[in-house]
Amino acid sequence: MSRIATRRPARSEIPTASTGDIAFLLIIFFLVGTTFRAAQGLKVVLPDAMSTERIIKKRNVQNLWIDRTGRVSVNDNLVTIPSVSPILSEKIIENPDLVVVLQADKDVPYGYVTDVLEALKAARALKVTFATKYEMGRGG
Repeated sequence: MSRIATRRPARSEIPTASTGDIAFLLIIFFLVGTTFRAAQGLKVVLPDAMSTERIIKKRNVQNLWIDRTGRVSVNDNLVTIPSVSPILSEKIIENPDLVVVLQADKDVPYGYVTDVLEALKAARALKVTFATKYEMGRGG
């Protein structure tokens, strides 16, 4: 009598040896393909300058915008001038080396700039610089 061999069902396995490589390639793809949104602020036309100095360290910088109508923006959020002081005092407590870059429109009434500077003084933000537009070869 002949014996009929019974077949065992074939085991189907998914090879997982290259999943680490695939995950690594996906991470690289998303890092290269992702663009980080920079702070937009308000649309301002910066005043011209004869000479300027570039701020090298970007991590200790807080931008503050004032447009020609007197609207103030911090961290892409429109704020009132009295609320500038508590917002920036928190940031100064977190980072005492913080430099505030004031980007004021060249046509803004100077009273708004003075009010913002007083709010910065109340927040103890004593490192303040004004952003300007500088064209190479204009002197300075």
